[in-house]
Amino acid sequence: MNTVADCLRRHYRVVVFAVYLAVVIVTMAFHEPWFDEAQSWLIARDCPYRDLLLVRPHYEGHPPLWWLLLSIPAKLGVPYEWGLKGVELVCSALMCGLLVFRAPLPRLAVALLPFTYFLCYQYGVTSRPYALMCCALFVIAACWKSRDEHPWRLTAAFVLLCCTSSYGIALACAFALVWMVRAIRGATGRPAVRDGLFGNPARFAAWMVLLAVGLVLTACVLPRSDTFGAVQDPGGNPPIAQFALFWTVLPAESMFTAFAGDVSLHGLHMGVLAIALCVALSLAIWSVLARVALRRKNLDLLLVTYVLLSLCATKYFSMHHIGIIFALFVVQLWINVQDKALGIADIPLPTPLSRSLCAACATHAVRVAHIARIAIVVALLPSLVWTAAAIACDIRYDYSAGRALATFVRNNNLEHDRWVSFWRYLPDTTWPDGTHTNRMEDTHRYSWPAIAANPYFARNLLDCTYEGRTFVPNQVPSRAQMNREIASCAAKGAPEFLIGDTDFPQYFFHRLGLKRGDYRQIVVASQHVPWKTWVTSSDIAVYVRSDVYRTLPHA
Repeated sequence: MNTVADCLRRHYRVVVFAVYLAVVIVTMAFHEPWFDEAQSWLIARDCPYRDLLLVRPHYEGHPPLWWLLLSIPAKLGVPYEWGLKGVELVCSALMCGLLVFRAPLPRLAVALLPFTYFLCYQYGVTSRPYALMCCALFVIAACWKSRDEHPWRLTAAFVLLCCTSSYGIALACAFALVWMVRAIRGATGRPAVRDGLFGNPARFAAWMVLLAVGLVLTACVLPRSDTFGAVQDPGGNPPIAQFALFWTVLPAESMFTAFAGDVSLHGLHMGVLAIALCVALSLAIWSVLARVALRRKNLDLLLVTYVLLSLCATKYFSMHHIGIIFALFVVQLWINVQDKALGIADIPLPTPLSRSLCAACATHAVRVAHIARIAIVVALLPSLVWTAAAIACDIRYDYSAGRALATFVRNNNLEHDRWVSFWRYLPDTTWPDGTHTNRMEDTHRYSWPAIAANPYFARNLLDCTYEGRTFVPNQVPSRAQMNREIASCAAKGAPEFLIGDTDFPQYFFHRLGLKRGDYRQIVVASQHVPWKTWVTSSDIAVYVRSDVYRTLPHA
């Protein structure tokens, strides 16, 4: 028994990595890909490479690397879920492997961090480019100390970070800016390294390459005037409020609290007590991080990276992105621990109290180790609970209705019938706080369940989409263009199926020249979407033309 325990202690990193892969693979097997995952696959499968590189980034807000990776299995005809989850599993394994085998953090932290909510579930199970982004951040942390001796290693990690996300471009810029300023100021701290802007030719060349990559990718992702994400709904948080929330609320939400759902930062609304608790917890997080960084002369790295990320976030940021904040905090600790191991003096206390605590702990090393373990568990426990709750929900219920809807279509041989999606429509609304939302309409925003079902078919399930596209184009049409598209769709006659979540079905029937009484509504699937310990449940309904309804087996 002791031999087994000793083996586990010696090889705990391998055990942690194996358990992480097992958890992710099992959860992936049950996980039904949702709209975001389907959208990327459809873009990768159905767009020519010219559009992937030059057009889609302007409307999706991130560089094309993720689509290029997905395009390998997608264009080769690999089945949807196998191809999508296969690429994600490779990225998740790299992310976890870097953290487990390279992070110089305490053993317990290394064992628990891979199973936190964002690294395990949001970025490990669901297929999006954020696992690859975390990989780049962890490589940066591992290469930061030797940046001047081996500048191309770090630059390669910066380039990867830029290619994963627009947030990655901002973070790479911030890290590089700190690196360059330190070199110019002669703050490398290494006698063997020449300081100054031109002191190290290889380093200067690496900076120039990074600058060129950053500028090209920034131009690649700049939103066009008709980009959906660039036009924010009125009545939301102004940029200055979003910037303040990014510092005072989101740190707590990334680690401890679950007050905000997966909403945009622009539309985030919380109660006074919730904000007060988040501010207090965020202040505690900042106190620890600032203390640790200040003692190692890395405060500039902590602040500059977060400032640039927060400025970028005021353009567009959703709560599922706060895992980037969590990963960035891990990277900050990683870099600082490489300079000096964590100790009692890193606790943010007044100097006299800190000295007394250090003196008291000097003779009680075992007790201090126990306190450190308790602190790690307390810091990570909320996120671990979120992971367990989300995985349990995903295994038990359908995360997305896409797979169930596709099964319904296939089982009833409905692929060649006309399916038309309701579009995005919000009527004039006055909210309780007095803000007003003008009517908004966008015929290019299709039903998410329909898009989630589309990858299961070789042809577009939906009729009347913009230019016949299988995905949401994120291009906001003009009023005249919307009217033309609606008139063209109505001219085709009554479709067999209509799909879309809406509180105003009569509006859409009227716009398409249809009669509500000619259709029967049926529920084809239910979905239960976990967010931390929250679960949002909904039924997916389809309007079936009455003559078709009578031919369905259930009728």
